[in-house]
Amino acid sequence: MKDLTNGKPFKLIIGFALPILLGNLFQQVYSLTDTVIIGKQLGNSAIAAVGSTASVVSLMFSLINGLVTGFAIVVSKNFGAENQDEMRKTIARMLVFSSATTGIIICATTIFIEPLLRALNTPEGIFAQARDYLFIVTLGLVVTLLYNFEAAILRAVGDSVVPLIILIISTALNILLDLLLVCVFDTGVTGAALATVAAQLISAIVCLVYLVKKRPFLLVRKQDFKFTKETTAELLGAGFGMALMYSIVDMGSIVLQNGINGFGEEIITAHTAARKIFGLLIMPFSAISATMVTYCSQNRGAGKYSRIKTGIRDGLLINFSWATVTLGLVFFAGRFFVGMLVSSEEAKSAEIISTAVLYLKWSVPFYYPLAALLGLRAALQGLGKSAVPIICSIIELLWKIITVVLMIPLFGGHTGTVGETVEQVGGYFGVIISEPIIWTSCAVLIIIIVAVTLRKLPKEDVLQKCKGE
Repeated sequence: MKDLTNGKPFKLIIGFALPILLGNLFQQVYSLTDTVIIGKQLGNSAIAAVGSTASVVSLMFSLINGLVTGFAIVVSKNFGAENQDEMRKTIARMLVFSSATTGIIICATTIFIEPLLRALNTPEGIFAQARDYLFIVTLGLVVTLLYNFEAAILRAVGDSVVPLIILIISTALNILLDLLLVCVFDTGVTGAALATVAAQLISAIVCLVYLVKKRPFLLVRKQDFKFTKETTAELLGAGFGMALMYSIVDMGSIVLQNGINGFGEEIITAHTAARKIFGLLIMPFSAISATMVTYCSQNRGAGKYSRIKTGIRDGLLINFSWATVTLGLVFFAGRFFVGMLVSSEEAKSAEIISTAVLYLKWSVPFYYPLAALLGLRAALQGLGKSAVPIICSIIELLWKIITVVLMIPLFGGHTGTVGETVEQVGGYFGVIISEPIIWTSCAVLIIIIVAVTLRKLPKEDVLQKCKGE
C-alpha cells in the first residue's frame, strides 16, 4: 500500500503511475495481440468486424470501469482519513450497485444485439462476425467487473503493483490462448473474444486470492451491508457521476461509429488500426489521470490541500513531456506501427495504412490539450467535483453528433476512400479532425474551472508547510 499524503508529490505520482502504466500497457498488448493475430490470420475484414463493435464494447467497459473507479474515490478518501470501518461499508455498497448495473448491461445488450449492430450501420459482409464477437464480450462482462472492482479498491489504498503483476500473468496466457484458438483450432474472431475473457477471468481469480490472503481489512462482512442515506448518496454521486462521464463520451463514439461504418470495410479497418495505436500512445495520460484521482482524494481526506496544487502541477508536467515524445513516434514510426496490425498481402493494404497514419498525424499535435483535459478532469474528480467533467463529456457527445451530421458531409460525405491525402479520404477527414477540435475546446474550459477551484481550496496549515511537503 502507498500513502500519497506524505512525501514529494512528483516522486509519489511517478511511483504510483508507473505500475498503472505498465498494467495499461499489458492490457493494450493483449488487445493489440488480438488485432495482429486477427489481421494476419483472418484478414482485414475480420479487423473491420471487431472494429465495428469497438464503440459498443468501449461503452460497456467504460460504464463498469467508470462506476468502480468513481466508487473507489470514496474508498480512497476514507483510507486517507484512516476510517477503515466506513471504507469496508463503502466497498460493500460498491459490490451491490456495480453488480446490479453490470447485470442490466448484459441483459440489455444480449437482447438487442442485432438491432444495435443494424443501427450502427454495420456492413453485411462483417455482420455475423461482429455479432458473435460482441455477444461473447458481453457475457464476459461478469469477469470484467470482478477484476476492475478488485483492482480499483487496491489502487484506492495505494496498491498499484499487485494489479500489474496479475495483468502480466494474464497477458501471457491471453497470447497463448489467442494462438491456440485462432491459429490452431481456427475459431475465428470468437476465439479471440474467448481468449480475452478467459485472461480476465484468471486475473480476477488471482486478484481475489490476493485480497483474501494479504488484504483482509478490505474484505466486507455481513454487518457492512448497512446503507445510510448520506453515505449512499455520496457513493452514488461519485460512482454514477464517473460512469456517466465515461459513458457519455462513448455514446458519442457510437454515434461517430455509425458515420465511420458508412465508409465501408477499408476505412473501418484503417480507423480501427489507428485507434489501436492511439490507445497505446495515450496510456501514460490515462495512468497519470488514474493516479491524480487517488492522489487528490487521499489528500482531500487528509486535509492536505496545498499538496493537491503541487501534485496537479507535477502531473501536467509529466503529461506534457509524454505528448512531446508521441510527436516523434508518430511522425517517424507511425507507418511501421500501423503496418504491424494490418495485413499487407490484401488489396489496398498500402492505402489502408496511409489512411491510418493520416489520422495519427493530424491527432498527435493536439495531445497537449488532451493531456491537460485528462489530467485536470481527473483532479476535479478526486476533489469530488464531478459536474464539470460531466458537462465536458456532454459537450463532446454533442460535437460527435455534429461531426456525423455536418462535418462528414462538409468534406464530401461517404464518397471518400482510403488514401494518404485529405482529398482522397473525403468525408472521413471530418472524423479525423473532430476530436482535436473538441479536445482543445474542452481543455480551455476545464483549465479555467480548475484554476478557480484551486483558489477556493483551504490553505495548508503552517506545521505542514514547515515540513517542506
